[in-house]
Amino acid sequence: MRSDNIPAYLGAAVMLLLAACATQPRAGESIEALERERFAAMVRQDTAALEPMLASDLVYCHSNGQCESRSEFLQTIATGRIRYRSIEVESLREREADGARILHGVIRVEGELGGKPSKMRLVFTDVYVRRDGRWQLAAWQSTVLPP
Repeated sequence: MRSDNIPAYLGAAVMLLLAACATQPRAGESIEALERERFAAMVRQDTAALEPMLASDLVYCHSNGQCESRSEFLQTIATGRIRYRSIEVESLREREADGARILHGVIRVEGELGGKPSKMRLVFTDVYVRRDGRWQLAAWQSTVLPP
């Protein structure tokens, strides 16, 4: 190896290392902001913003027990079958498990279900995985809390 090529090799090695690090979960990295962005996109019915936040194998189980795939959930949002007017976060806890992020929290939801007004307080658990350099929701499960 000639000495005049060392900087080029070193630069390429640094770039590869940086690329590898960018796709790995970072210790202490929080996805709370992403969760709040997702809720806001749901309220806006912004499926273009939601789509990259959702894993291709998403299982989204609503508080009524109905579970949807990613495409079904996006269709539900796009058509307004469920129309979220507001989603208020009461509490949110996050922890890491083998590189995934598990969130547990309580939210207040106001909206319409099948055109009928609805207000609920939900407890939820969801799981985010890091794929293609970004966090994506892979699972959601919520339960209605009693009044």
